[in-house]
Amino acid sequence: MKTKRSLWAVILSAALSLVLAGCSSAPAETLSTTSAAATAQMAEPSQTSTALPTESAPEDIGEGKSKILVAYFSHTGNTEEAARKIADYTGADLAEIQRAEEYENLQEEAEAEILNGAHPDITVSVDRISDYDMIFVGYPIWWDEAPAMIVTFLANNDFSGKTIIPFCTSASDDIGNSLHIFSELCPDAEIAEGLTANDLNDIEPWIQRLGIMQ
Repeated sequence: MKTKRSLWAVILSAALSLVLAGCSSAPAETLSTTSAAATAQMAEPSQTSTALPTESAPEDIGEGKSKILVAYFSHTGNTEEAARKIADYTGADLAEIQRAEEYENLQEEAEAEILNGAHPDITVSVDRISDYDMIFVGYPIWWDEAPAMIVTFLANNDFSGKTIIPFCTSASDDIGNSLHIFSELCPDAEIAEGLTANDLNDIEPWIQRLGIMQ
């Protein structure tokens, strides 16, 4: 009996040892698997993430700004004074439009030119109108119209895709009736709000409305 009991004791002891060994190995494997998964998750962002986009350099304030010209015809000097004010406020270049030949009889010849739609020869004190994106065009009002030299200026140049901004000086009439020549001769240009610049104090708020103060 003692021998059988001893044998059973040995068998039970061995079985218990095997059970304990199995139980202790399971947590170790689970821990190992969990650690591997955690390591993989921690490593994943650096493996799959893309670099953040770098900030672009701020745009140079001077880049992309329109190049502006103030072209004007002035007989008595009033329109020239307004043109110079506009150039001061906008930083524009100035260009004077002149009739190639002086009038012999201003009243008769100038009115006849307007009535007949004449294009008298002119000179302009700038080489390339095409260099400019925005062109102010100034003139006195004669017989409720722009002088014929302005018609020549518009007809002789390509204003496609450019912005034209009319202004005038006048003893009585405003700019309204003279504006038709711009849409007729420059159909592919943008025609901005014009101004009758008899009062020089009106120029600054007008330029501000246009959004092109220097």
